[in-house]
Amino acid sequence: MSNGLGGMFDKFQANSRTWSIILFAVLAAMVVLNFGMRPPVVEYVYDAYAGFWHAFGLVVGLAMVIVMKKIVQPMIARREDYYDK
Repeated sequence: MSNGLGGMFDKFQANSRTWSIILFAVLAAMVVLNFGMRPPVVEYVYDAYAGFWHAFGLVVGLAMVIVMKKIVQPMIARREDYYDK
């Protein structure tokens, strides 16, 4: 392993499964804690539902990924040897 920042990234990559478990545990804890919190003032109709905006963001984000992958990527894709000319 190398020293410095590269060595740190090598350690992170070697322990990627552990870091994934830690990340998902923190995210799950944040979701659980969110259900116990309610805003003091409801400005929009959907503010009253716990986790609505989080779920909305997840759905819209996934929809954007699907649109980009299925529709936009074929329009901007180049042949493998495009830059060899």
